[in-house]
Amino acid sequence: MLKKGKNQSDPSDLRRRAEELLRGKPADPAAIPPEESGRLLHKLRVHQVELEMQNDELRRAQQEIEASRAKYFDLYDMAPVGYFTVSEKGLILESNLRAANLLGVERNRLVKQPLTRHIVPEDQDVYYLHRKRLLETGARQVAELRMFRQDGSPFWARMETDAGRDGENGKPVHRVMLSDITVRHLAELALTNVNRELESRVDQRTAELLTANKLMKKMLDEGKRAEEMLTKSRERLRNLSERLQSLLEEERTRISREIHDELGQALTALKMDLSMTRRSLDSGGHAGQSAKIHEIERAANRIIRTVRKIATELRPGILDELGVAAALEWATKDFQNRTGIRCNVAIQAGHKLSDPVRDTAIFRIVQEALTNVMRHAAASQVNVSLEKKDNTLIVAVRDNGIGIMEERIFAPKSLGLTGIRERVRMLGGETEISGKPGKGTLIRVTLPIGKGAKSV
Repeated sequence: MLKKGKNQSDPSDLRRRAEELLRGKPADPAAIPPEESGRLLHKLRVHQVELEMQNDELRRAQQEIEASRAKYFDLYDMAPVGYFTVSEKGLILESNLRAANLLGVERNRLVKQPLTRHIVPEDQDVYYLHRKRLLETGARQVAELRMFRQDGSPFWARMETDAGRDGENGKPVHRVMLSDITVRHLAELALTNVNRELESRVDQRTAELLTANKLMKKMLDEGKRAEEMLTKSRERLRNLSERLQSLLEEERTRISREIHDELGQALTALKMDLSMTRRSLDSGGHAGQSAKIHEIERAANRIIRTVRKIATELRPGILDELGVAAALEWATKDFQNRTGIRCNVAIQAGHKLSDPVRDTAIFRIVQEALTNVMRHAAASQVNVSLEKKDNTLIVAVRDNGIGIMEERIFAPKSLGLTGIRERVRMLGGETEISGKPGKGTLIRVTLPIGKGAKSV
């Protein structure tokens, strides 16, 4: 908006002052005394200069407004995400080009159309609750739901909505930012299926171990021979448990390598082919097809990043390359980014230990403990430490959450805690789990190193 400076006046004020100057003055120019005529001529010239300056300022202001408007439209229309302005009744008032492309509809045909027309019927309630929370709290709301384009093809969308007011009439409106997260959702679904399969295998093996344990306990009453048989059976059970942990780790490593080596290399080759094709189209003057290839290339990049993320979560390469200290720093940072729970890590045991089996066990213990924090603790902060003291390594994970109940510490269904104790026992160490309601939970593991370490 143009602001008035010292030499600028309101047009109505200038008109009033001019009329006052003329009021009572002779109408005949010849009747005006020479000295008065010169003074009036000087005032008129000054006023003329002021008007010319005002005109120049108005022209510059108009140019700045036009430049700002062009910049706004460039930023709004060419944004990589879709933007909508939606009325309180849910009708689309405005949208950018990306939003229209996401829905496969011409932009002018979206105006005054309900946004719900492009939301899958099963997810209409998600959108309703999304808007309801926005109206109740006034704070930005985020939701993930399924939508479909004009041609009926579905996609997963992330919707972020703010409350605002229309710039022209001041009426309440909702400003919606929409992005396509189909690739990410499919990757998360694939990771969930892999984890579910691994958990199913663990559950099955655990059930088998529990059944075998009950059978062995039943044989205690058969006397000395039964006791000897039970001792042997327990040894076999421990071997089976150790073998199970080893097989599980090998399976994780194999799947991670297959994803990274086969799928990752195939996607990288696809990306290179797309790049070569795009350059060929650019040189041949096929700009439209080149842009489409570039869009596919960006999608391939997103898939490659997702594949690498899945492979890293299964078996982080940093654990084998740089050791457990670097792997723990990566895992805690990744945990904090994924969950929003602040995670502090303190490592005083050196940057790289010497036992790959023990390093893997330490990493999985911390990983399982962090998973328990995410699922059960309702914590805002967790501290992870690795300390070397005399001939022992001490691993501790402490959170500030709701605390663990004593009956859960040794509950058969606490598979995460059971897995931690099994890994520690295999290495000849000790596990301490403690917590109080409202005071958080501590998982402390002590592992022998050097001569006191147990070989696996």
